[in-house]
Amino acid sequence: MRTTHHRLPLLAAPAVLLVLAGCAAGTPPEADAHDAGTSWSYEGAGSPERWGALADEYGTCGTGERQSPIDLPAARGGADLDLVGSGAVRGLTADNGHTVQFTAGDGASTTIAGEDLDLVQMHFHAGSEHTVDGEPADAEFHFVHADGRGDLTVVGVLAERGAHNPAYESYLAGATAGAGRESTVDIEAMLPEVRSFATYEGSLTTPPCTEGVRWIVLEEPIELGADQLADLEAAHVENARPVQPLGDRTVRHTL
Repeated sequence: MRTTHHRLPLLAAPAVLLVLAGCAAGTPPEADAHDAGTSWSYEGAGSPERWGALADEYGTCGTGERQSPIDLPAARGGADLDLVGSGAVRGLTADNGHTVQFTAGDGASTTIAGEDLDLVQMHFHAGSEHTVDGEPADAEFHFVHADGRGDLTVVGVLAERGAHNPAYESYLAGATAGAGRESTVDIEAMLPEVRSFATYEGSLTTPPCTEGVRWIVLEEPIELGADQLADLEAAHVENARPVQPLGDRTVRHTL
């Protein structure tokens, strides 16, 4: 059964745009997890432990009890995630100052457990934000989806150094372009073959740290070549929020 989420507000008008996101009218502003508003960063005066005090709208970063990322238990190898992508999706890839974000074009969707969700954007963190038994991966990709109410589902994919991965070439070309460029992503091709997963209720991992986000983190990491990881790290490195307390939440392995 799907966890009930808090409803997230939708944009009121097409004129409201998020910097470098290219989000269309009707896209939840929280779906752009890297808003370029009040200054925040991963170090110094704007570092994660200070996010909650930077602006009133970031208060949840400091007071929330269902924050992300978290430390996940060791892989259990349960049932695979029921995910059907819509094939190649075109959109804009641009550096927003905190990560390199691919913003999907209109009509991009993913079916997860029989529910059609809009693919809003994807981005990366190096190293990973979620850890497994206390150990981070080399990188982590977040595929952000929204349903018709504005509720968010994020599919997290961990990445380790290994073989070159052609499915990520188009996105990485955009990451190294130095300016916005058109890219293509194919979610199914970018996921590992084994798709067992952990799921929990959490939040955005960047300000405003909005809660009520359904997280689905795949247990099997993908591999990226050393050159591909170097391209990511050349764009942004150590852009990961530290893990947050699990509290009374439960990490599950079924939706």
